Amino acid sequence: MNSPVLVLTVAALGMIAAAAGSLRWLKERVRMGEPGVRVVGLPLIAESGRLATSNSVSLPSEIPGYRSRLDPIPDLELSFLPPDTTFGRRSYHGGDGLPPISASVVLMGSDRTSIHRPEYCMTGVGWQIFSQTVRRIDIPGWPPGGLEVQRFDMTRTLQRDDGTPVTVQGIYVFWFVADGVRTPSHSERQWRMIRDVLSKGSSPRWAYISFFSLSEPGAEEATFARMSRLIAAAVPGIEREPPAATTAATRSP
Repeated sequence: MNSPVLVLTVAALGMIAAAAGSLRWLKERVRMGEPGVRVVGLPLIAESGRLATSNSVSLPSEIPGYRSRLDPIPDLELSFLPPDTTFGRRSYHGGDGLPPISASVVLMGSDRTSIHRPEYCMTGVGWQIFSQTVRRIDIPGWPPGGLEVQRFDMTRTLQRDDGTPVTVQGIYVFWFVADGVRTPSHSERQWRMIRDVLSKGSSPRWAYISFFSLSEPGAEEATFARMSRLIAAAVPGIEREPPAATTAATRSP
């Protein structure tokens, strides 16, 4: 091995060792904050039928106008995310023939890689995002009186049983919550986590809460309004009540 290659190799190995040491230091020294969601002793099942988790994030089982059911956690998701991840998974079915609304929560543990940028998750399973907006959902009596969420309008092409393509549309609504703070912005969530780790030696325990429904073309606003009503009814059963000084969210994606 010639000298320049050797120097670069040693430098690369040194950087890898330093990174590994930093990660080990973070895991051992950084305190984990309290979650901003309710964790209950309700087990969830994987798609394969095995026990996925013995605890889960609370998602209300009863919401007026809907019947609900627990949904299994995909085995691929379980194999991909850290083992200390806590999940919530439930779908809500109305009696009006409209598509169900799926609810999902991913709560990180000491391993901070449980939560990924939502754009990557959606495009990774075939959706194309054609609109991203921050919207407000009013929740009467719930501090600070409303919720800012990120809304993705998406489209995807599927194959019918006979092989012909069909285009479907979906509305995806999400936000992040930790103890006393909410934001619809993934970048702000990351910034807050880095800031708190460096300045306080503690890390917020973030949860990624999302709702999804298919939508007929031209019915996107009606679909979002329906989802908003369900979210407003569900949030008090999902989140722990934040303090009065809840930090306002930014409007960046």
